[in-house]
Amino acid sequence: MENNEASVPDCMKHRFPEIPLKNPNPAIRLYGLRFYKDQTPVEYLAELLLVFASPKEEDGREAYSFKLLKTSDNFPRYWPKNRITLKLFAFFPSSILETRHPTHQKVYKEILKTLQDSVKEGHTESRREETIRLLQSLFNGFVGVAKNRTWVTHVFLPVANELLANEVVWSPQGEEISDDWKNLRSHFKSDRHNFMARGGEVLFLQLANLFHKPDAPELLGMLNDASYKHINISCTSDLESRLQQHFRKMLEEAVSPLANLTKFIENSLIDYEIDLSPKHSNLGWVPAASRIEALLFAHEADNICSANISALEKLDLLQLLCSMQVLRSLCFQACRLDDAEADTPGFIGNYVWIVADPEAVANAPIRQMAQTSFNRIEALLYRVLRHKALANCVKSENNPFKEADKNGFEIFRKNAKEIGLVIPRKGPGQRFVLTPELLRFLVAALIPPGYRMRLDKFYQRVFAHYGLALGGQALSSAFDWNNGKADDKSYTVPSHTTWIEEALRQGGFLVELSDAVSIVHNPG
Repeated sequence: MENNEASVPDCMKHRFPEIPLKNPNPAIRLYGLRFYKDQTPVEYLAELLLVFASPKEEDGREAYSFKLLKTSDNFPRYWPKNRITLKLFAFFPSSILETRHPTHQKVYKEILKTLQDSVKEGHTESRREETIRLLQSLFNGFVGVAKNRTWVTHVFLPVANELLANEVVWSPQGEEISDDWKNLRSHFKSDRHNFMARGGEVLFLQLANLFHKPDAPELLGMLNDASYKHINISCTSDLESRLQQHFRKMLEEAVSPLANLTKFIENSLIDYEIDLSPKHSNLGWVPAASRIEALLFAHEADNICSANISALEKLDLLQLLCSMQVLRSLCFQACRLDDAEADTPGFIGNYVWIVADPEAVANAPIRQMAQTSFNRIEALLYRVLRHKALANCVKSENNPFKEADKNGFEIFRKNAKEIGLVIPRKGPGQRFVLTPELLRFLVAALIPPGYRMRLDKFYQRVFAHYGLALGGQALSSAFDWNNGKADDKSYTVPSHTTWIEEALRQGGFLVELSDAVSIVHNPG
């Protein structure tokens, strides 16, 4: 159902790619297809890298790229691996007993025997069993998400291409289950998106949208703003090739021995492979306007991937970056539609996250403002889904915004708490805070490796990318947005940033040249 073109706000008029918009869910119409509250930080990154590394055509073209290939029905696609046999081998013995089907148990015993028989001749039976147990422990150690799920819905940490897999769920549907493994194909479903819920696809599409039109007028206008001079317009066109090289190198070199071990397991178990139909996955779409936050996302990912740190450290930072990008994307798009919020000089997003010291006492002014800031963001995300431009999309009569909130409003609080940006996890007084882990991330994402900048410039850059108000003019602007009063600024701005400086100092990121000048350094 399409709205009348004249009544559609600018931020919702154009999508990338331009595919039919039929879903009446207000959150999907606003944010794209789709963010979902139950997707975990690991799964955002795993899904992003899965789409990136997978071919975008059945013949294998455009793997390891942000290019989309047009199809006859205009739905862009990718061809991912399902890794069912590898997951059965790695995760079945550690999965919850209630989720293990007898047929799976039977096949699991068969594949162990097959793998033991595949070990080179000359080894004793006990040595072969020990070798397979060691392999099993190795792959099980790369579990990213398990929880109470069936073994096939466990997710590997995305440390290598060979561990990237699309979501497959076991869905017996109450039917009598055959004890023939090959006849179980209809019970494995790859189109549910329950856990790999498309959030990573959205992040991929944001980058594809950016690289599809890197000279878009809104990007050029943004980069002419003094707050974004550090993003060199002449280098923007190079970001695509750099990120493609970074991501591919990371997936191929992080744990390179896994490639041969995975091939050994999957080649040995080739008779147990299950080809699901269809083999491809359809991608959704994102608002074309999201290329602005996508440029910030790409710039930060480039900084992280350029650092001289281990691939596992990079993956840890990229996982945090994906979660921060989800939060940022929700706020950016909400502010585009909502006209109740004031402008924020120094930040194109027009919202503010005021953070406090996690240890700040209850009556500290900055803690109270961090709490007010969080409440205002939640009110914005709740209110925008009920905007008049979306109201006529709702069809359900009973609690019509329940599903919309799962794809928008409820995501922010859950994800922000998972990464430590909002505390406490339960109870009153929820507020934005800045942990040492988040501060380390901001240094890695916003300062190129080996570079340094004045502390006040660092505060400005953090504000320009995330609307995070740490100190200086950014904090003053944030108080205006947060309905602060002039008297608040007189004592709060200078007296409540020492905790950030101390955290930077303890992390080894602060170089004090004098009493008046401090430098933030990213050693890379």
